[in-house]
Amino acid sequence: SHIHELMKLLCDAGYTVSLETNGYYETSAVDPRVIKVIDVKTPASGEVESFNLKNLECLSRDDEIKFVICNDADYAWAKTFITEHHIDEKCSVFMSPSFGEMSNEILARKILDDSLPVRLQLQLHKYIWSPQQRGV
Repeated sequence: SHIHELMKLLCDAGYTVSLETNGYYETSAVDPRVIKVIDVKTPASGEVESFNLKNLECLSRDDEIKFVICNDADYAWAKTFITEHHIDEKCSVFMSPSFGEMSNEILARKILDDSLPVRLQLQLHKYIWSPQQRGV
């Protein structure tokens, strides 16, 4: 596709290229120099079935997997997903508390208590702009 060619050309020109995706489309055709940031949808998102598991086969150490955690069930689901698929052995893993649904402190405590190999990432766009603002 054209986007794959564009990413390759940008990499060839010396640019650092990052692709952020919801993981629906398979990323195996993406140039390996491109940093993939893949959002894995949790059950509370209502889109848990949209993630393409083939994306886990082409992860590199520079890539990132992200989970937005809405509640305790999401956390338990993500923890199991990370463990079952050995995500932390393949790339960096981030968890973000869903703004207004999961407390930053509660998620941080859960991660620490479980010694989960993930990094806490706040949804900064919700703090910088209005939490209701779209497209930022």
